[in-house]
Amino acid sequence: MEKQFLNIVRRKTTLQERYAFFEELNQDPEKKRAFEAFQKLWVVNNMAHRRFPQKSKTSYFRKFWGLRQPVFRLSKLQLASAVAATAAVVFLIGGLLFSTLTKPASEQFVLNAPKGNITNIKLKDGSELWLNSASTATVTTYGNEKTVVDLKGEAFFDVVHDNERDFLVKVGEYFIVDKGTSFNVKYNAEKQMLVTSLFDGAIDFCGEGRSLVEKMKPGTEFSFDIENKKLAFSNTDKEFVTAWKEGKFVFVNKSLSEITRELEEWYDVHFVFKSKKIKDEKFSGVIKRKTSIEHLLKVLQISSKSTYKIEEMENGKQRVIFE
Repeated sequence: MEKQFLNIVRRKTTLQERYAFFEELNQDPEKKRAFEAFQKLWVVNNMAHRRFPQKSKTSYFRKFWGLRQPVFRLSKLQLASAVAATAAVVFLIGGLLFSTLTKPASEQFVLNAPKGNITNIKLKDGSELWLNSASTATVTTYGNEKTVVDLKGEAFFDVVHDNERDFLVKVGEYFIVDKGTSFNVKYNAEKQMLVTSLFDGAIDFCGEGRSLVEKMKPGTEFSFDIENKKLAFSNTDKEFVTAWKEGKFVFVNKSLSEITRELEEWYDVHFVFKSKKIKDEKFSGVIKRKTSIEHLLKVLQISSKSTYKIEEMENGKQRVIFE
């Protein structure tokens, strides 16, 4: 049990093993209490020796563990009192306060990218986040242990990986787990579709208590139909996927209906097609996002050989009707 606990706190297990372990804890309250006490001892030890390299921290912990080991073996329930005794010694050495044993306080902020804008921020750990138009990210940090980004819309992540800290992107009830990574996530909550493209490092994807993807390789993307639980893989192109981040629209053999859906997220207009033929026409091209909607509509009109008119809607937005 001691070895299993140590592997968990040192993150020397696979994502699937961690899930199985915590599922087991939920079924065994006594073991759960034992692990929580063990985890607190690990935290105390690391705090007392925070200036030491990880190898030394582990060595000191093993010494403390060895001192208390006979007590731990007597009863799992006695583990808490043993930890308290050991913690007192560690605090005397480190000159720390007992209050630091509590869980790290969480900090949270919400990042929004209004339509027609791209937002960029650097987090405390040095990781960077770019948020596409009409997207929202709720960022929660739990001290030095974990960062969780709850995403609605599209974002690009350039994560500074740390083996001692989790970095997770939450999309609905699912999680993308960083493994030293730059990646793009597009999550459409309304259509229950998720596309994740990996460019550097590796990622895991999990949800519903199980691992769905482990250590996905760079240059790959997965599409996940959340409603039907269908997962598909394909190759990806960074320049194409992250064109939005560079201020460009890139369309490769896309139908006019697909193009206008993307334009709606940027220009805050609504498109209507009265002809299915026009709606299904395919186009390719690169357009700067700074291009005015008026100029862009003229380009689409010439390319599709169609006409359009603009109407004002009751909510103050514009409706573009292609005929």
